[in-house]
Amino acid sequence: MKEQSHNKNKTQFTPYSTEIESVIHATNSQLEIWTDCLIGGSDANKAYNLSYSIKFNGNLVFEALEQAVNTLVQRHECLRASFSSNGTHMNIYKDFKIEISHNTISQLTANEKEKAKEIIVNEEVNSPFDLVNGPLFKVKLIKVDDLENILVLTHHHIIGDGLSINIIMEELSILYTAFIENSAPKLTNPDRFSEYANKVNSLIESNEYKQIEDFWLNSYKESVPVIELPIDYSRPPLRTYNSHRLDFPINETLINSLKELGKSSGCSLASTLLSAFEVFLYKITGQNDLVVGFPASGNRQYEMKHMIGNCANLLPLRSKIDPTFSFLEYLKQRKPQLLDAYAHHQLSFGQLLKNLAIARDPSRVPMVPVTLTVDLNRDIESEFSFVGLTYEFKINPREFASFEIQLHACKSKNGFTFQCSYNSTLFKEETVNQMMISFEETINKLISNPNSLLSDLIKGDYLADYAALNNTETPYPNVALAELLSKQAEKTPHNIAIEYNGAKITYQELHIKVNQFAHFLEAQGVQSEDYIAVSYPRSPELVYAILAIIQCGAAYLPLDHEYPTKRIEYMLEDSEAKFLVTSKNLALSLPKCSNTILIDDAMASLDQYPETKLETFVDPENVIYLLYTSGSTGKPKGAKITNRNIVNLFCSLEIEPGIKETDRVPFISTISFDIASFELFFPLFKGATLVIPEHETPSDGRLFNEMLDQEKISLVVATPTTYQMLLDSGWSKKLPIKIWCCGEPLPAKLAKELIQRSEELWTLYGPTEVTIFSSCKHIKSEETIISVGGPIANMQYYIVDEHLNLLPPNAIGEIAIGGDGVGKGYLGKPELTASKYIPNIFSNKKDAILYLSGDIGKLLPSNEVMCLGRIDHQVKVRGHRIEIGEIEHALTSIKGIKSAIVLAKTDILVAFIVIDYEITSELDEIRLWRNELASQLPNFMVPHVFHILEKMPRTLNDKIDRVALLEYKSNAEINQVYTAPRTNDEKLIAEIWQKILKIERIDIFSNFFEMGGHSIMAVNIMIKIEKKTGKRIPLSALFQHSTVEKFAKLLNTENEISSDYLVPIKPKGHKIPFFMVHGGGLNILNFAHVINHFDEDQPVYGFQGIGPNGYDNWFKSIEEMAACYIDSMLKVNPKGPYAIAGFSFGGIVAFEMARQLKEQGKTVSIIALLDTYVDSSYYYSSHLQKKLIRYYDRTYRRLDYLIEMLTSWKSLKFRANAKKEYVLKKYFGLNDNLTEQEALALEEFKKASSMVDKIVDRYQLKPQDLEVELFRAKDDENYKLDPTHLGWKKAALKGVNIHNITGNHLGIVEPPNDKILATMLQELLDKKHANI
Repeated sequence: MKEQSHNKNKTQFTPYSTEIESVIHATNSQLEIWTDCLIGGSDANKAYNLSYSIKFNGNLVFEALEQAVNTLVQRHECLRASFSSNGTHMNIYKDFKIEISHNTISQLTANEKEKAKEIIVNEEVNSPFDLVNGPLFKVKLIKVDDLENILVLTHHHIIGDGLSINIIMEELSILYTAFIENSAPKLTNPDRFSEYANKVNSLIESNEYKQIEDFWLNSYKESVPVIELPIDYSRPPLRTYNSHRLDFPINETLINSLKELGKSSGCSLASTLLSAFEVFLYKITGQNDLVVGFPASGNRQYEMKHMIGNCANLLPLRSKIDPTFSFLEYLKQRKPQLLDAYAHHQLSFGQLLKNLAIARDPSRVPMVPVTLTVDLNRDIESEFSFVGLTYEFKINPREFASFEIQLHACKSKNGFTFQCSYNSTLFKEETVNQMMISFEETINKLISNPNSLLSDLIKGDYLADYAALNNTETPYPNVALAELLSKQAEKTPHNIAIEYNGAKITYQELHIKVNQFAHFLEAQGVQSEDYIAVSYPRSPELVYAILAIIQCGAAYLPLDHEYPTKRIEYMLEDSEAKFLVTSKNLALSLPKCSNTILIDDAMASLDQYPETKLETFVDPENVIYLLYTSGSTGKPKGAKITNRNIVNLFCSLEIEPGIKETDRVPFISTISFDIASFELFFPLFKGATLVIPEHETPSDGRLFNEMLDQEKISLVVATPTTYQMLLDSGWSKKLPIKIWCCGEPLPAKLAKELIQRSEELWTLYGPTEVTIFSSCKHIKSEETIISVGGPIANMQYYIVDEHLNLLPPNAIGEIAIGGDGVGKGYLGKPELTASKYIPNIFSNKKDAILYLSGDIGKLLPSNEVMCLGRIDHQVKVRGHRIEIGEIEHALTSIKGIKSAIVLAKTDILVAFIVIDYEITSELDEIRLWRNELASQLPNFMVPHVFHILEKMPRTLNDKIDRVALLEYKSNAEINQVYTAPRTNDEKLIAEIWQKILKIERIDIFSNFFEMGGHSIMAVNIMIKIEKKTGKRIPLSALFQHSTVEKFAKLLNTENEISSDYLVPIKPKGHKIPFFMVHGGGLNILNFAHVINHFDEDQPVYGFQGIGPNGYDNWFKSIEEMAACYIDSMLKVNPKGPYAIAGFSFGGIVAFEMARQLKEQGKTVSIIALLDTYVDSSYYYSSHLQKKLIRYYDRTYRRLDYLIEMLTSWKSLKFRANAKKEYVLKKYFGLNDNLTEQEALALEEFKKASSMVDKIVDRYQLKPQDLEVELFRAKDDENYKLDPTHLGWKKAALKGVNIHNITGNHLGIVEPPNDKILATMLQELLDKKHANI
């Protein structure tokens, strides 16, 4: 392209050097635009540009044009305005002149001219305005040829709305013509925007405005609909303003017919088109509660028609479409509603948003993603004329817009047009094009059939859109699974079927055991179609038992032995299980079952039975397993899955994602999770190896990570939660594994990490009721859309609305699943089965069934389905699908609970409770409820947070207001009643606490720990109090005196305050007392949070390591310390048994106490070690030996660090930074900018630590015939030579029971882990003391 001639003479607008005529208050509408531009940045600013062009043919006189432009600017205040830096005021300038900028492209070729015009206009349209420095109106002239010019005018919406364009064009043409003809222009005196703004702003203070406000608030008091448009791309976290525009010519006959139809109902063309548009939106979204933004001009209210300015208010028009209405009936219903809305148009959209206080989603346009503007009564070109010129008028499309869909129905001299601007980040052009074609079709249907039901008119024949998606018919064997497993064993008899604890079991050996077990079960009376309950840990014996059950033609019912007894009881009773297959040990804790088969006995007698398989024919339609899922009626429901269902699944997934004979698959899921059945059967179906890890490995990221590498695992099936645990535990290197992710949505961030660490990543989807998985998708790269993919072989997906109408692509509805994976319904629940398993009206197969999943989703143009969440109150928390109703039912069954609502909030469950009795302590009451729920429900179904309410909030239609509940804050958070200090002592304590806690004022009855107090702060408080009063108060005093009111009383005691080693933290209760030993800091404030979560009747005592005399005459050894603590303990509990816990160093003391108690003939029921690590040096007696061993340990540690650094960039950076910090501290005295509080606390800790180090150096840990409970911090990054048993395996000869708890070393006793730890300890205490 040849160089363009640029003579741009741009306007140099410097408001501060121009005289200001007046300053006015901006209107709310202007302030809202200002705010959006400020928050949304440059793109948002450009979205408010209104640009229009006139192509002139003829001799354009530039001087006349320039004079016309500047006369126009002088006539209208807004065209010579800018805004204050905070947007609240508009500055109107005097004698301001606009200079027209020029571009000359006459020297270019025809093709080059077209390109140049497009570039210049685009630049003009899409350049942001400076709202403070202005100008906010600009004019450009492009000279194409001597007789062809294009005038481009652009202004910011903040100074002029769409109607302002009409006035600008009309007056500009009159002025130009008058100047050419040398005559006086015939123009009406303009209305002043300053007067309009004054009227609008004054209205806000009036009673009339209050009525307007109430009208709109009442429209949305019940709820605010969220419009789910059928978008093509994933919604970005922050909304974008990127926009394209498509123009669709509309037949004049259609517009005239629509106008006549409207007249028959007394509606204007605008109201009729709006109503048709609402029906169309219902069609494409499946939502009958909609909001459409519709601009209304405010200046007409005041008869101020001759004014340029932003006078438009966006009305959020709500409609509720009843599909049983005809369109005529809907129009008649809509007419008074719209008239009411127009009558109350003076409220700005932003004011309504502010008053509704709805939660803002930064990814969405608030409330009105869709707008409609109707301007069909006149074409703008007929309103103006430029003498001596012919012209073409055009509204310029812009690349930025504020709404997701913005439809402008307009008229020009060429006819009617629908101009559709759409967010190009969300929509493809072809989608919007199809949308407009569909809208035209919908209008034609409404015109042709105005008396037909809307449900009939909008029902589209979309079955063809699902043809490619559901083209899945594939042959597979019509046999039972047991038959295929037997054939595989015959095909690969010497392949390794199972590996467990070093043992390898071939397929031949496996099936000999299975066949013998099947004969054994048959001899016990197991028959085809029986339900057999199974509760047994993951092991080869479990595999034998389950495979034997299905060989008998029976169905197994997996029972997790860790489930509450009541839940297991219910499952056994509801299923009428004929037998319970379990072990001797588990039988003691499981509900009694008259027909119990002990696997121990069975295994011992297998040699008596034939090694050949049973002759029993197993019908493929037989149920293979019964799996209970959460139920909305308060009880779990048993989903029946047949042999045919699971054979179809395996035959499909064998091909894609695929499995090979050489694959090694770990069995990691709990048996009550449907994924466990897949893990168990699928490798054995193909001849691959099932690797069974130790019980604790799947829940320990470090152990699991090691297993993946050491056991050469090649295929893993797990939830995103499990994979995240692996990453958090340090998995960094790429492994030759195929990852199958299932159970809950796969986050994009996690997918990115997994792609980098695996050979393949697949996501799989499917409810339990349709046999584990019904679709899969290969996530090949970060750019791959994470959908659920397409259905597997012989399965079908459909998206339906609430009336079970099939929805078009991109429309959001419920995912309905059909095909050979759909199970047989729910056991003993015919009504529930009939409501969820319905006839498949989209299939021509006889007796075909659809399962209504309760998941919402949409069909993508790429022939895959995107799942968007749950349609009901069923939620997923950490991979577990939970029916909220079951938890609510369990809560309301507790005496005194009147009603209960449970909601999921950021992956935790929150319970809202209304009670019918008075309580004295909310904390104690909640603890009781939590314990009761834990006896009935699995842990993942026990709510994390409880709120006690006077009554449930309700919407206007008397439904529970769940939105209000999610926004609920407790009274403690809102109404903080304040009681000021009353005495000098209280004032002193309050002043110190306020400074340390950094709280402006402290109520004298507020609890130190509940206000965020912790051990560092406590140390500082005691130091400052001692400095001020000379009185030394032990840290433990804070437990009994944790308010200002109580603590102040300590200052008035005459005698020295007792600081015995034993502190009665929570002495009341009838249960066996629990004794907790301090950590290395020797104080017990580490337990400040934990103690709040034990049972009400659980006594808890703590040992602090600093006695009455401080460090004077302190302990010479750990043995002496333990003996002293035992003496104190015997005074509280003379007879025993003794339950002892120790945190960190305290665990060593607790172990020594247990040793001494055992020597005295006392019974120790629990030794709980709270993340206590003992290195090898503890096992040696002399100081020299200890030093030598510690040196070796450090050498090993450095070697491990080196290996880790060479294989992990993350580790390299971590170690390098750690080394840098060490050098700085050692040689330059840097202290990480410790606060005064931290520095003081550190000094106190150093004192304690140096005392502890002395007695540790003298102590030898000797192995004892004891069992310990090791509570291990899962997220601790500190190096340990033995990260599994933390060094205790050698010391505790009776075994180390490992309990993993989230958090690092110090974090396990801090919120939120304090609750988890206390619950685990309480359960252990109750279990160990159950028979006492």
